[in-house]
Amino acid sequence: MGIFKSFRFSLAMMVFVFGGVASAQSLIVKRNVNLRSDPSTNVKPIVLLTPPAQLTLLDSDKQNGFYHVRTSDGKEGWVWAKNVAIESTPPSSTRLGPLEIYPDSTRTSGFADPDITQANIADNLCNPTWSTSTIRPPTSYTNPLKLTQMQQYADTVNDPNATCMLSSNSPGCYEEDHLISLENGGHPRDPRNLWPEPYKTQVDGQTVGARQKDTVENYIHNAICFDVPGHKSHGTAAHASMTLQRGHEILAGDWYACFVTIKQGKDCK
Repeated sequence: MGIFKSFRFSLAMMVFVFGGVASAQSLIVKRNVNLRSDPSTNVKPIVLLTPPAQLTLLDSDKQNGFYHVRTSDGKEGWVWAKNVAIESTPPSSTRLGPLEIYPDSTRTSGFADPDITQANIADNLCNPTWSTSTIRPPTSYTNPLKLTQMQQYADTVNDPNATCMLSSNSPGCYEEDHLISLENGGHPRDPRNLWPEPYKTQVDGQTVGARQKDTVENYIHNAICFDVPGHKSHGTAAHASMTLQRGHEILAGDWYACFVTIKQGKDCK
């Protein structure tokens, strides 16, 4: 009986070990990220991990937006999921741009202002007398929110000279951005529509960040208001109309794909 139990235990361990190896997934660090002992930004980092470090994913289920991982030198801990990519299913497969130019959709999914609808855009967004200044939240609200969200996004790399490297802890390196912009019907105050968007992220050696997203926001505004007589317009011209809902989908989904399209002189669909 003792031999049988020992054999059964050994067999179970073999299944567990080899099964675990077979199903293990690798992560690639896409943006500077802290390894922490717990899935929280309230604990001190163990070590800073930089691209393109490779990690082993220990549990595919996130906790508080963190993955449980092991580093190549055997350290175990938790990393902010937004800053890494699972090799087998990279986030870039569904978005044209790199991971770091988009917010974490579990934190910042985009949220529309329910008071602005397709039926009334002529009275607000597209009205020449209407201004986002009437709804824009004060910096007394957005500045503290930016600092809180920078911690949540693990933007904690020491940057005393504000060089604005990836994950810099300098607030000046970020715009507290409305993912669905105010000029396109985004909610002014809901944290699900706000995030610290970097100014100096790079795509193929070119700066693509908050200011470049502004180009897309202006274009989408012009497209949403295209069919409204006497509408106000600014920035990149649109040559076709777009629904309010579609504008929201582009801004919250893949604004960079639209940016590339309008730079080619085409309209976003």
